[in-house]
Amino acid sequence: MLIPEHFDHLVIAVPDLAASVEQFAEILGVHPVPGGSHPGLGTANALLGLDLGLDPGLGDGADLGSRRIYLEIIGPDPAQDPRLAAGRLAGISAPTVQRWAIRPPDFDSVVAAALRSDEPHVDLGEVHDMTRRTPAGEVLEWRLTRRSPLALGGIQPFLIDWRDSPHPTDRALPRVELQAFWATTPRVAETRSVLGFLDATIDVEAGDAESLHAALKGPGGSWTI
Repeated sequence: MLIPEHFDHLVIAVPDLAASVEQFAEILGVHPVPGGSHPGLGTANALLGLDLGLDPGLGDGADLGSRRIYLEIIGPDPAQDPRLAAGRLAGISAPTVQRWAIRPPDFDSVVAAALRSDEPHVDLGEVHDMTRRTPAGEVLEWRLTRRSPLALGGIQPFLIDWRDSPHPTDRALPRVELQAFWATTPRVAETRSVLGFLDATIDVEAGDAESLHAALKGPGGSWTI
């Protein structure tokens, strides 16, 4: 499994957050914890930590289990106007690996390089300031790149900069193992080129449609989404 050094988190979009949290708990044997609400966007999330185990492809088999990587389960927030989330969750009728994020050491440099990129052309969209209120009432602030529609069907990662906010993995999260993470696309060469430009190489296979896939394993079982 190819995992970029600066992989930050994986986003699984769901049609009903509460029902999907119970589905994750039933299948994987681990209960996702509430992450908080995204004010004005109509969504809320639940979180799990992600372990990667030992990666024999990294020379000495470096232990990646302690890396700061997590899974975000995102769905409509029942406390907000459902129309706010309609665009971000369009077409989501079952848990779907929708997109993923990298956390580059120099966010601004990567954004600037993408603006200058020609071959490959990399469109990160715009930089947005974001907030989330945790269940404890703490307001987290960060920034990320966002474009619509998702670039390469979500296979191109978005960039995130947590600024001075604590990283979600700084809290104790229940954890599952990410056993596999890959993309399928009819544009394999172009996709690999864009991912290489962003230093975000993952496994890419030929397929009829652009999509992301993840295989998860918990103490209660395994689930490929």
